[in-house]
Amino acid sequence: MTQTKNTQPPGFKFIGSTGYVFVIQDDGGLIGEHRIVWEEAHGPIPDGFQIHHRNHDRTDNRLENLECVDTVTHKRLHMGHRWVEGVWFKKCTQCGVEQPDSEFPTKKYVDGVRMTRGNCRECERERQRAKKGYIGERNGGVSSMFGKHYGPRK
Repeated sequence: MTQTKNTQPPGFKFIGSTGYVFVIQDDGGLIGEHRIVWEEAHGPIPDGFQIHHRNHDRTDNRLENLECVDTVTHKRLHMGHRWVEGVWFKKCTQCGVEQPDSEFPTKKYVDGVRMTRGNCRECERERQRAKKGYIGERNGGVSSMFGKHYGPRK
């Protein structure tokens, strides 16, 4: 398969399939406009860092909408996490309540990064109990092991 040579002049801008604005360079290569804007104001982007659009609009390349963040932080920001006064917050996928990241039980570590299911401690506890057949809100008060629960056992 042959690749066609770019016929547009250097400096030509277009929106790519990813939604980012790209600029054609003198050598015919492409670079994201957000990277150009950042580097003109702050110098080269350090290794391991990315340029984040604060309002999540990939075509809004105003300097005040851009920030340089490390890869892990960038990923968290795009997964719905919020940074508030030194603490990461996220929403539970089950109950929808926003809580500190520390309230989400760790499932495993992958390359030194803590991975979670997305459920807060309380919802994860209920999920585990329902999985084992215990009575709880998620399974309508019915247990496959013990039948319906009608109150305190004596």
